[in-house]
Amino acid sequence: MNFLNDKVFLELEDLASDDNKNVLNPIKNEFREPEQIYPEANIKVERHQYPIFQLLRKYERNQIILDPDFQREMVWNNKQKSELIESVLMGIPLPIFYLNETKDGQLVVVDGRQRLTTFFSFLNNEFKLSELRILPNLSNCYFKDLDEKLQANLEDFQLIAQVIKPPTPDRIKFDIFDRVNRGGTPLNNQEMRNALYQGQSTELLDRISKSNNFIKATCNSVNSTRMKDKYLILRALAFYLWRKDLLNDANGEKIEYRNDIDEFLGLTMEYLNSICDEKILEIENTFYKSMNNNFIIFEKDSFRRFSEEERRKPINMILFESFSYLFTHFENEYCRSNSKEIRDLCNNLLQTEELTRLLTEDRGRGIVIPQIFNMMDLLKEELKNVN
Repeated sequence: MNFLNDKVFLELEDLASDDNKNVLNPIKNEFREPEQIYPEANIKVERHQYPIFQLLRKYERNQIILDPDFQREMVWNNKQKSELIESVLMGIPLPIFYLNETKDGQLVVVDGRQRLTTFFSFLNNEFKLSELRILPNLSNCYFKDLDEKLQANLEDFQLIAQVIKPPTPDRIKFDIFDRVNRGGTPLNNQEMRNALYQGQSTELLDRISKSNNFIKATCNSVNSTRMKDKYLILRALAFYLWRKDLLNDANGEKIEYRNDIDEFLGLTMEYLNSICDEKILEIENTFYKSMNNNFIIFEKDSFRRFSEEERRKPINMILFESFSYLFTHFENEYCRSNSKEIRDLCNNLLQTEELTRLLTEDRGRGIVIPQIFNMMDLLKEELKNVN
């Protein structure tokens, strides 16, 4: 089976472009054979009922996550919000909500963010009802203006939710989220991860993606649309931590990279959320050092396949994560003092048939990526002796 057809390879390289609407998105499909997608997966989905007031209290206690980056619907206007409140006051049943329960017990809203935001805002007297057609006498009323019976009806109204619970694997959650949200632009897996793993990991990815170090090293050519930049950074961090034997799960067991990139990246974000501030800062500074080194050596050609043509190639995802790893091992001054020798050795590798073959390999990432990182380790030893 060919995991990497021409269209996929184009998208893997062209992280700067968001124009190829018919090109398979590598953020969403990580080259698994169909029979390997859900091998005897443990799926747990439960039906729950919540009164609106209970969900408001959970939200105020940070037990519910409403992430605007996760769901990109247009913000409702006052008429839409008022009609929702009017429907509830009339006792009209609402469509099912979809929530994901994290290992910490937080509820991430998969489908229904606008509706919950509307309920919470109205209960907090942040807008007044308007343009009501069936209950016009309530127009211009805030929640506090309603009589006690109507207030109680609204607070006690039962919302039905399907809750996706642990230990449902990430790849299955992503499939469920995609099906639920098909009415709009399909979510990609990095956008979903951004909601599922809120914490130090998402804050770190946000800081790095906006940093001058990353922007300069990539010549500002990685599109931030759909979190492509954060996906690229997360992969680089994950493979660096894995290769340095720093990546452990909640039980302290070493996390291995196999062929399920969704699980691997999810575990990486869990790890980043669990470590202390000092370790986060160390990882961040190490990444910045690597970005600076890559720019010192390659300048505008950083993370791009070797080309003798004037038109430079786009950033290559595998080269980004592998050369990001490689240049974590050297100080900026060493690279600056030996830039020509280092660049020549790197370009020699970039021109080899073996690396070119691996960059276009169709055997799957679980085989190809370790081989490329082995090549980086060999190159690292050569680079230590250039002076």
